[in-house]
Order: sequence, then C-alpha cells, then structure tokens
Amino acid sequence: MPKIKSSLSSQLNNYVSEFGSKVFSTDSKILYCKICDVKVGVTKRFNVTQHLSTEKHKKSVAQREKKVNISESQKTQQLLNNTKKSSFNKDLCSAMLSANIPLNKLNNKSFKSFLEKYTGKIIPAVTTLRKGYIDEIYEETLIKIRNAVIDKKIWVSIDETTDSLGRFVANVIIGTLETDTPGQTFLLNSQVLAKANSSTIAKLFDDSMHILWPERVRHNDVLLYLSDAAPYMVKSGNAIKIFYPKVIHVTCIVHGLHRIAEKIRGHYSKVDKVISNVKKIFLKAPSRVEIFKNTAPDLTLPPEPIITRWGSWVKAAVYYCEHHETLKSIVNSMDKEEALSIKNAQKYFADPNLAANLVYIKSNFGFLPDIMTSLEVKDISLSVAIKVIEDVSLKLSKVPGTVGKIVQDKMNVVLKKNKGYQILTQISKILTGEETSMMGIPESLSTDDLVFFKYAPINSVDVERSFSIFKVLLADNRKSFQFENLKKYLIVQCNFQGKNMS
Repeated sequence: MPKIKSSLSSQLNNYVSEFGSKVFSTDSKILYCKICDVKVGVTKRFNVTQHLSTEKHKKSVAQREKKVNISESQKTQQLLNNTKKSSFNKDLCSAMLSANIPLNKLNNKSFKSFLEKYTGKIIPAVTTLRKGYIDEIYEETLIKIRNAVIDKKIWVSIDETTDSLGRFVANVIIGTLETDTPGQTFLLNSQVLAKANSSTIAKLFDDSMHILWPERVRHNDVLLYLSDAAPYMVKSGNAIKIFYPKVIHVTCIVHGLHRIAEKIRGHYSKVDKVISNVKKIFLKAPSRVEIFKNTAPDLTLPPEPIITRWGSWVKAAVYYCEHHETLKSIVNSMDKEEALSIKNAQKYFADPNLAANLVYIKSNFGFLPDIMTSLEVKDISLSVAIKVIEDVSLKLSKVPGTVGKIVQDKMNVVLKKNKGYQILTQISKILTGEETSMMGIPESLSTDDLVFFKYAPINSVDVERSFSIFKVLLADNRKSFQFENLKKYLIVQCNFQGKNMS
C-alpha cells in the first residue's frame, strides 16, 4: 500500500511537537522560530535541523536564557503581523537612515554588542538591511508624502548644485498650500542632470509630479513654482506653464536680496580684500588663533563669509566695523614676512578710507543679513513677508550717496524682473483687504485658488537646507555611493518618516 503524504498543517504541527512550542510555532502555513524571529523552511526535515544548528540560533538561545519574563503574547503577535520580515530590522534601518548613521556602523563589534545587549535582538548584517529594507522604507516615505497632499494645492521649489564629484544635482521640494495654516514641506525627488538648462529642469518638474501622482497628475493643483533667478530657471518657469496653467513662477526673493548684497561687495573691493586676507590669516593656523584669543579673549574669531551664503559678507563687514581697531592691532602685531595674507591685510588696514567705508556699510546696509534670516523662518504668512520686502525697499531708497543710488536701482530691477512676485503682491493685498480689484491676477486662477496663497512662500530656503543635508550625507568616505541609493537615503532622512522638513 503506497505511503500517504501528510498535509502541510500536520507536518508543521509535528515539528512544533517534536522540538517544542518554546522553539517553534505555526499558523498551519509556515513554521516560525520564536527564538530567531524568522520563518524556517520545511521542505525537508533536514531544513529544520539545519536551522537549529546554525550559529545565529545557538546565539539566540543563549541570549534567551539570560532574558527573563519574555511576553509570549508579544511573540505571537509578531508572528501574525510579520512572517517574512522583521519589524525590528525595519525600525533599526529606518532610525539609522533618519539619523544619518551609516549602516556599516553595525559592523563595529562594540556598537553591535551594545545593541544586542540592550535590545535582546540579533543585529542583522548590513547587507540584510540594504537589500531587504531600504527600498521598502523609501516607498513608505513616498506614500506618506502622497497621503499628505491628497486633494490639496501645492507649491514646488527646484534648485541645482554641483556636488563634490562634479555632478549637476537637482532637488525638488514640495509643500501644501492651506487656507488658514502653514502647510507641510517635503523633499520629493533628487536627480542627477546631464546638463543644467531649462529643458532638464522642466522635465525634472514634470517627472516629479508623476512621482507624486503616479496614477494621474493633478495639473491644476500646482499653484506656485519657486526657483532662483538664473536665466534657465526663468525659462523653465515659462515652459512649465504649458502643462500646469495655474502655476505662478516666483524667483526667490531672499536670493534677490543676496544679489543686492553682492552689488554692495563689488563697490568696496578694499573692504572685501581685508575680510578675505584676515580669513586666510587664521585659517588652519592655531598659533595665530592663540594670539587672537590672548589679545581679545572676549571676542569671537573673525567670521569666514562664504560668497554663496546669503548675507554672510555684509555680516562680516559689520563685525569689522564694530571691532576695527582691535583687529587692526592684532594683525599689525604679526610678522608680515610670515605670510602673504598678513602682509596684504596690514596694507589694507593702513588705508585711511577703510574705517569710513565700514561705517557706511554698517549704517546703511547692516540690517540686510537679519532681514534675510527673518524671511527664512518657516510658517511666515505671505502678507508679512511682502511687508518686510516693502520695508527693505523703502530703507534702501533713503540711503544717501552714489552707492546708495546704485543699490536702490538694483533693488528696483530685482523686483521688476520678478513677475511672479508682483502677482503675489497683488494676491496678498486682496487677501488682506487692501485691494478690491482683480486686475493683474492671471485668468487661469479662480477666486477659490487665491485663498490658498495666504501662507505661500517667497523663498527657496527649503531647497538650500536639503543641499546642506546632501553634502553631509556625501562625505569623503562615501563617494562610491550609487546615486540611486544616495537619493533614497536623502529623501528618508530629509522627510524623517513623513514629518516636515526643518
């Protein structure tokens, strides 16, 4: 008589009976090792015995013996909730991505032992997390973003930078436009561009909207597009309007103020050279830093302005005005033959016009860095932001002298060229009751659309923040990172499990 093959359910129950319910459990479909938190193959009995003899299982048994009062109900629930992947592994991977902790840190024996000791879990291999969980966490992040923008109007901001490997990297930020409260902000996409031009930016914009709305792009829900004032960005704004008819393209107003600050810098070359050379004097020179601290213990080191960082040069000029005599004394006490930067700084400090120029800059333009910072604050309303810009324009119009006239003209040009900003100004006046006419408002915008502009942003600071995180993520020892993986790390970290960027 032929042997009758037992059912899968009977086979699984036999394994549980043979090896003990403290080791295995089953739901009549799979065999689950309670000790290792994994599914065990049951094609042959050898698969089960082989699992029992693995180092991982033996180590888990040893840890289990040390641990007391383990809740059986929690283990059963874990079986029901996750029979294929470990929720612990997923949470561990998500936490490390969000905190920008490289996954290879798990290879550190001390760190790994610490986690195993206080979690009572077997810490997975790095490859397990990379291959099994990163894609899932990334997809879940996108789902959370999509859920946050369901049936909502949005704004989009795009900017590009050149990373340390020479690639043109563009980031896409989106935010929700609410009628009575500031919206949420998310990093939606990051992409390497073959070239930085209007075509690639417009395509990136459209590709990103297909990521946000994979089934059907909601073209009429995109109301605002923010970028810098580069000519190709302005051109991309015009191209985007073909498919997104309601979008208003606004060039970042804070970036415009920075261009005004650069105009000021261009008219004071000697002040610029003093700041530049003093920066070099103390850069990577501990002995000179010590001289500075001994001479002026209560004074911070001279600022190191970065030309691309908004308002940093004007802020440095204000510092030099406030501490001119002290800085001059410290620099003159140094040996000019020691470094060319010392020799140059002493020469420019000796210029009789330097102090007067610093006073003029601080007196008339010293407020600009604080204004830029105030506009970078999240959750600021459109009317407040526009009032700040109007006050800046008024202050600059009162600056005396030739330079004052040049700066005033530059401010007027910045605002005149920013057509989208002029439309937002009109919308703001309607929202605040200052204006009752709809003149100047694009016909594509309905009256209901206008109420969503109450907290519309006028700067691209969120993109700049995402690039800061990107540069930290792409450290010198992570240059071999494939960009597709780098992108997933960046989006998970920036959005921090779906929360607003900050």
